[in-house]
Amino acid sequence: MTTRRRRDPEATRAAILDAAEDLFLAHGPSEVPTSRIAKLAGVTKSLIHHHFGSKEELWNEIKQRHFEQYFKVQKEMLNSDEGPLELLHRSIMAYFRFLQQDERSVSFMSWRFVEGDEPCLAEENELFEVGIQRILEGQEQGLIRRDLNPLSIIKAFLAMVLQWFQTKKLLCDMLGEETDIEAMEEKYLQDILTIFFDGVRERSSTEAAASEAAPAAGGAEA
Repeated sequence: MTTRRRRDPEATRAAILDAAEDLFLAHGPSEVPTSRIAKLAGVTKSLIHHHFGSKEELWNEIKQRHFEQYFKVQKEMLNSDEGPLELLHRSIMAYFRFLQQDERSVSFMSWRFVEGDEPCLAEENELFEVGIQRILEGQEQGLIRRDLNPLSIIKAFLAMVLQWFQTKKLLCDMLGEETDIEAMEEKYLQDILTIFFDGVRERSSTEAAASEAAPAAGGAEA
């Protein structure tokens, strides 16, 4: 351990966080012992426990540090005066660009699912609560379908966005180097926006009746 780190708690915390983030993203939090983090960071295990208490709290601190800027941007949008549909559009775009610009975020999200994380950080809970409220406002205004659960709407767009980035490498391998992945990525974004908003916008009574009749007609033909 360097003299500087012994005298600088913030430098020690940063070294631990950097080492833990690299190891957690490569192997998953449950597969990384504290001793390995300490070795990579150049500190003792006792210092990790001193600064973070436990490996679980260290993992939460890393998530907090990594997603803090995204939470801030999303919160500002949700607290703006924009209408519910405009906010949904901007939220999808913001999440897509966030994952697009930081591939490590995709690994973070994947490991969270594998590890069976607690539902959310405090900031995530707040975003979900405010997001649900804004969707409810849109439903009350007749802009968003009332038969859809607001939580389902949020989970749907998160899943549609994340799916692209989780399978992007596999898609590149399948299609080969000559494929314009960047163009395909932008087309995917436009497609999910179309699919999503065609599904959540409130429909006229004629459209709703036609939609409800379609499955029955298909079944009759079968």
